[in-house]
Amino acid sequence: MFFFLFISILITGAMLWFASLLTDVKIDFKQTSIAAGASSLTSAVPVFGWPLSFIVLFYLLRYFSKADIWPDIILVVLTSKILTILFGMIMIQIFY
Repeated sequence: MFFFLFISILITGAMLWFASLLTDVKIDFKQTSIAAGASSLTSAVPVFGWPLSFIVLFYLLRYFSKADIWPDIILVVLTSKILTILFGMIMIQIFY
């Protein structure tokens, strides 16, 4: 279980990092992985975890990058979600 959590954090961190390159927001892979990990752990809180995880993700990305929430950080998160969906579709085509 911890292995899959670790892989999920690495993939999410990589997608956030790649999205930051595409959107020209300066943030390191280590920082995106920390933000993804903290967001993932926060989402485990019952009832309020999911909305809190987005708040933690946006706060940490803002803290690490010093970029504006609108439009920079929101664009990074949206781009990373799109990249994650595309990555998942590619992995399904390869391994299924």
